[in-house]
Amino acid sequence: MPDSSDWRSDMSSRRSFLKMGTVGGAALLAGCSNQNTTPAPGGGGGGGGGTAAGNEAGTGQSSGKRFRVFDPLTSGATPTERHFNPWNPSQTGCWHPGAAVFDRLAVYSPTKNEAYPLMAESWKMSDETTLEVTISDKWTWHNGDQFVAQDWVMQQQIELAIQAAGEGESDPLVNSVEAVDDQHIRIKLNDPLSEIFAVQNTIGIYNGNLARGVFTKHDDDQWSEWHDKLMNGSEDEKSTVIEEITTTKYPKITDNPIGHGPFQISEVGDDIVVMTKYEDHPHSDNINFEEFSLNLFSTNKPTQPYSTGQVDAAHKGFPVQDDLKKQLPKGHKLFREGRSSNKLFAFNCGHNVEGYDTPFKSPNVRKAVAHVFNRQQVKSLLQGVNRMFEWAPCRVPGKVLKAGNHESTEWVKDFTLYGQNNTERATELLEQEGYSKENGTWMTPDGKKFTLNIMNGADRPDISVLKRNLTEFGIEVRQQQVDDATFDERRMNGEYDIMPDGSSANGVTALWSIGLIADWVQSITHYKPEREVPMPVGDPEGGSGTKTINVEEHIKKWQQTGDSKYHKELMWWWNQTLPEAEMMYQPDAGAYNSANWEMDVRDGILNGVDDALYIAPKMKDGSLRYVGD
Repeated sequence: MPDSSDWRSDMSSRRSFLKMGTVGGAALLAGCSNQNTTPAPGGGGGGGGGTAAGNEAGTGQSSGKRFRVFDPLTSGATPTERHFNPWNPSQTGCWHPGAAVFDRLAVYSPTKNEAYPLMAESWKMSDETTLEVTISDKWTWHNGDQFVAQDWVMQQQIELAIQAAGEGESDPLVNSVEAVDDQHIRIKLNDPLSEIFAVQNTIGIYNGNLARGVFTKHDDDQWSEWHDKLMNGSEDEKSTVIEEITTTKYPKITDNPIGHGPFQISEVGDDIVVMTKYEDHPHSDNINFEEFSLNLFSTNKPTQPYSTGQVDAAHKGFPVQDDLKKQLPKGHKLFREGRSSNKLFAFNCGHNVEGYDTPFKSPNVRKAVAHVFNRQQVKSLLQGVNRMFEWAPCRVPGKVLKAGNHESTEWVKDFTLYGQNNTERATELLEQEGYSKENGTWMTPDGKKFTLNIMNGADRPDISVLKRNLTEFGIEVRQQQVDDATFDERRMNGEYDIMPDGSSANGVTALWSIGLIADWVQSITHYKPEREVPMPVGDPEGGSGTKTINVEEHIKKWQQTGDSKYHKELMWWWNQTLPEAEMMYQPDAGAYNSANWEMDVRDGILNGVDDALYIAPKMKDGSLRYVGD
């Protein structure tokens, strides 16, 4: 099964990437580039082929000169193949090393639902559909040119043009962007939004390549040419230039690209990227070392290189299994501890599915299966990484519910709790739908043996327990294991009954992104976008009747008003329609050796932002420093 912890990485075609836009679409789609060759932008930064791995990369010794980080793209694109084009998902380097080379206007923390200024000095809503932004004049590109508002605006206008050419059913959130002058940006929204939602969807976007930084320089020859054709060309010219933008590796990281972040490309080898500190960055004093490197290894797991001192840090991959903890360095310390990923059962809800008859068109049948599951039987099978999701399905991160500080912690106490092996309730629900039990075997309403097809997940402990529970209850189960391509095709076509799914669960609002829940999750579970839900919230019998909830419209109302009642009702919709059910969650932390290094930045970034390791030294109140002997 593909790794679904990053739902954007599973989009199966460039068409899907364009349909959802770079912000709402896939961050990585391999093998789609035609590898056009275009000139690289001028400037200083260094680069080139060869290898730099010999300089402290694999010695197991840390020094105050270089901060060595496990490259998250190990087993992916090699350094010499990467580029900084956020619209070409093939072999992209926009995250690694791009997030260190480029800065962004604001940093949004999904775990805290807060935004912090970086290149932007301030912002305000001048009316309910207009966000005014003032950017700092202290940032320069690595060739010394001033960073100006026009640089960011160019990137957003290209994005809007690509979105407009796609096939998305949803209207974009942004109507237009303009540079009022070199330091001021005006963003017009299509619909009213509260300020925090306006920021997280514009200057503080946190998903996809564009969230890693501002990659376009407004007076760069290539970006200017493409931008001009998108703004002023004919429809045919626009179509042609979009094809060029989304397939061209421009600029390649081996071609001396320039950014404006705290590090600039110095050397690029087959298994390493070395960056040197950019002394003119406004916060360069937060960094007391010279080089930052990304190191590739033959394994895609950072535990061994980190434990043996070959790297000083890793962006993710922690905590580790209990039997590996004794190998970790003495100064082992976690960050990104507020982030996690959910492990779910996904049901094929059958809406607009042709050619496959799933029993899960009825929410009652989905609920019945979830009631049969016995989560207690899974606990003994866990190995120190996965945690049981002990709460009712509600689309709130397990880490948030465990902390108990968010208001949703109280709401969910009244929700339907599944996973209790409540066979009595499961029987009631199935009988309501016309199912019957004969000689210990459940029969469908048309008299056939009730059989469920589970696609993949044979190695997941919760799936193994579910199969045993269903069999003991009298439902026949067929386990199907298919390759990645077949898995992707079948889930998009709705050719399964149950499948395992994984989803990043990194914040209360992040889990309700329209691109994620209304587009992506709907496309693989095939739930009906508008349904009657029993009311009041917390009463599955509907003592006050029902309420029609259109998922996308409800999310928009929440974003427009900031009123948490919409979030509460969305959680209840999830709990009662059950397109997926959270059964386990896994912390998604990174680690660094604090015996030699110190990372100091506010908690919303340290434990709440994907690329905290890159962000910490950029912030005015942050730092990344060598503290070893």
